Amino acid sequence: MLAKVTVIGRPNVGKSSLFNMFTGHKIAIVADEAGTTRDISEFEFHDQDNDLSYILADSGGLDFSSSDDEVAMDIVERTQRSFEESDLIIWMLEYDRFTELDEAIFKSLKKQKQVDFLVIANKCDNETQVMESYSLAGKWELEFFPVSASHNSGVRELKKYIANYLTKKGLNYKTDTDEDGSIKLAFVGRPNVGKSSIVNTLVGNDRVMVKDMAGTTRDAIDAKFTYIPPTPKDSSWEKGESIDFTLIDTAGIRRLSKIGTRNIENWSVMRTDRAIKRADIVAVIVDWFEGIVQQDLSVISSVIEQNKGLIIVVNKWDKVLEKPGVDKDTMMLRYIEYLKEKIEFIPWVSVIFTSATEKKRLTEILQRAIEIHSERQKRVKTSIFNEFLEQATYKHAPTGNKKSHSPKIYYGSQVDTNPPKFVISVNNPNHFHFSYKRYLENKIRDNFWFNGTPMIIEFKGRGKYKDVVK
Repeated sequence: MLAKVTVIGRPNVGKSSLFNMFTGHKIAIVADEAGTTRDISEFEFHDQDNDLSYILADSGGLDFSSSDDEVAMDIVERTQRSFEESDLIIWMLEYDRFTELDEAIFKSLKKQKQVDFLVIANKCDNETQVMESYSLAGKWELEFFPVSASHNSGVRELKKYIANYLTKKGLNYKTDTDEDGSIKLAFVGRPNVGKSSIVNTLVGNDRVMVKDMAGTTRDAIDAKFTYIPPTPKDSSWEKGESIDFTLIDTAGIRRLSKIGTRNIENWSVMRTDRAIKRADIVAVIVDWFEGIVQQDLSVISSVIEQNKGLIIVVNKWDKVLEKPGVDKDTMMLRYIEYLKEKIEFIPWVSVIFTSATEKKRLTEILQRAIEIHSERQKRVKTSIFNEFLEQATYKHAPTGNKKSHSPKIYYGSQVDTNPPKFVISVNNPNHFHFSYKRYLENKIRDNFWFNGTPMIIEFKGRGKYKDVVK
């Protein structure tokens, strides 16, 4: 298992800036507002310069003085629990001051003996400020490590220190690539549909803040864990084989007209879009009672445009069953018919009914994600695909755009996976009616499945039309 290094500190000392500098991605939101980071964000960092890998975790700003602030105390409790999971703690201060909040954090760190901590002084943007940090260090009898997260100053030395520390502890695990091989599953949807509750249940702890208020989750939060399917449903996964997941919880998506265009929630919406881009599979969470609304359809369209695997998770199923005289199977069938009307353009989508509060049917999301991931990796042999093409075109000859057009198919092959992509050689792509590509996709799914994932079909011309692709 990889070592875990957690960055802590009071609000607005630059923890998220340092986290983004390490990862090379703008994962954590950076803003001059206390409480911007509320959850534990994790990133599997591959330090190529020092030849090792570890989990880097960003935490919310610690404020022990706000005992009457439920959100602030939630951040404190969640960060303190992260101490126990960490192999090294990076405590961040500002170079020129040591506040009462810093002193409270220092006392908390001194109480726990099981994890070592490294102190870094941030915002040392020049030599004078570096010297000031050493002066402050002497006053408080602490050994500081001067850095500037915004200017990437001292970060290389910090990485080297961490690498040397983990190596001495025997925690110098290595990976061969920047891709960790995990199934990246993003949870998206409107506020308060149960995304964070589902993630916390699947991971097994309160990794993500859950409150009955809109806008609780602001970042796209990564939670890494290993899952062992109880009963494998696909031959590509052996019984008892562990499967690594990266669950990405995201902020609830609301209409921009309701949140403005220059605030943190708008920034969260953009992060949600980035989370979709990072994911292999996206679970769109909808509220049973509110149904599919325009925001959900927009997200689903974005998922399809980016060729990601898709699961529709209908949450709050327990409240439906509480009503007297409800027949479970009948209600499910009715809702599926309702979904088909709403999203008729994607009949291959997977639908799961869950209860986040009752913790029911949540592991089915993981199981379905495993199946979709397997489908996205599947490849059809060229010889078999051409036999299929011959049969499909025999049953339904290609349809032209005009009477004078005579569209012809010569051969085809699957050229890529994740998502599956097929290229079919034709005389002229512009001669084909748009509906024929949909016909071929339906037939491919009938014969080769590819459930839960979009697919790409391209017609490539020959002869003088060889550069034409449609």
